[in-house]
Amino acid sequence: RGHRELPIKPDFVGKNIPTSLKEHVEVKLKESDGEDAVYLYKLK
Repeated sequence: RGHRELPIKPDFVGKNIPTSLKEHVEVKLKESDGEDAVYLYKLK
């Protein structure tokens, strides 16, 4: 990737989950919500 000399080490893990327009994703962060979480809801 561009022959960089600096070590690049991410401190996170990602996952791609396709969603539809009939689904809602809610993300909570520990700093603002008290927990780290991702919720996927089906809309009616």
